[in-house]
Amino acid sequence: MKRALLVSFIRFPMLIAALLLLALVFRRSGMEVMFPFMPDVSVIYFTAVNIACFFLMGNILRSEGRTFREIVGFRRETAGKDVLFGLLWVFVLYLPFFAAVNGTMFILYGQDYLHHFENVFLGAEAEFPDRPPALLRFAAAVSLIFPFLNAPIEEIMYRGYAQPAIMRRTKRAWYGIVIPSAGFALQHVMLAGTLQGALVFAAAFFVWGIGSGLIYHKQRRLFPLIVSHFIVNLAFSAIPIVFLVLGQA
Repeated sequence: MKRALLVSFIRFPMLIAALLLLALVFRRSGMEVMFPFMPDVSVIYFTAVNIACFFLMGNILRSEGRTFREIVGFRRETAGKDVLFGLLWVFVLYLPFFAAVNGTMFILYGQDYLHHFENVFLGAEAEFPDRPPALLRFAAAVSLIFPFLNAPIEEIMYRGYAQPAIMRRTKRAWYGIVIPSAGFALQHVMLAGTLQGALVFAAAFFVWGIGSGLIYHKQRRLFPLIVSHFIVNLAFSAIPIVFLVLGQA
C-alpha cells in the first residue's frame, strides 16, 4: 500500500523540484521566470521527471519480480485491436474532460466564462515570455520524444501499478480508481499558467483519471490507454511546439 501511494503522488513533488531547478537556471541565465507557472517549458521538466520515474518504477518492479512488459500487456496479435480501442478512448475520455473544463470555468466565472479562457490558461497578458531560439529548438526536440515517455510512464504508474495494488489492499475498487486519479490530477496543475487554470486542470484531469481507471478496471488492458494517452500528448505537446519553432524559423 505504501508503494502504491508513493507511486500515486511522487510525481508532484518531483515536478516541483524539477521546475524549481529549471527556474534557477533561467534566472542565472537572465531569462524571465514565472515560478510556479511556466507551462511554456513544461515539456522539459516533465520529461526529466519521466526519466526519473522510469528508473523508479524499474527498481520497484524488479524488487517485486515483475516487468514493464507484464504491466503494459502488449500482445502483437491484438495490437491492431488495441490501437482502435485507444482511438475510441480518446473520444470517450474527452467528453467528460471537456465537460469538467467548462463546468469548472462556469463555477469560477459564471455565464461569462467563455471570455476568460485566454487569461485563465495563458495568464493576464495572454502571452508567454520571449525565449531564446536555442531553448525553443531544444524544447521542440524534447517534445518529439515526450509522448513516447510520458504516456507509458504515467499509465504504468497510475493505472497499471497503483490502481490494482490499492484495490487489492483495500478490497474497494473505487479506492483504487479515485486515489491514483487524485495524484494524476495533482501533477497536471503544473501545466497551468494561473491559479485559476490550476483549478480547472485539477478538476478536468481528475475526471480523465477516473474515466481511465474505470476503463482499465473493466477492460483489464493497459496498452489501449497508453495509445490513447500517446495520441493526446502528441496533439497537445509535440505538434504545437514543433509548429511554434517552425513559425519562428
